[in-house]
Amino acid sequence: MVNKIVLSDLERFNYLGRLVNDNFMNLFNLSDLLASKTDYVYGYYEDNELLGFIHISKSFEVVDIVNIVVDINKRKNGIGKKLIEYVIDSFSDIESIMLEVRESNDVAISFYNKCGFEEINRRKKYYGNEDAIIMKKVIK
Repeated sequence: MVNKIVLSDLERFNYLGRLVNDNFMNLFNLSDLLASKTDYVYGYYEDNELLGFIHISKSFEVVDIVNIVVDINKRKNGIGKKLIEYVIDSFSDIESIMLEVRESNDVAISFYNKCGFEEINRRKKYYGNEDAIIMKKVIK
């Protein structure tokens, strides 16, 4: 089940975030995200346990996926797809969803392609020696 994340999810939120970025806690403060008017964080829960989350930033009719993380032991069970679908269903006015991914992250790129995202651009050497791939999914 997908719901908005709450402050009591902080420990699990930070644990999951560190799966993708060791510096996650310094970059993303859950209290600030929950108070934001443009950022939203939704979690996927089973038996009241947070198994994954999606953090988005919405600006007018465009949504940017800032982070999408699923517990390592629960990957390939459709959780990431459910989180993206929840965002699409929650905002009737969005026209597209954008994201950025490291060019070496083949697993994520494959997942995004299966969800209907297409590469639209690259940021050369954005991650040091590695490009960032900009992907987009058109909704309307």
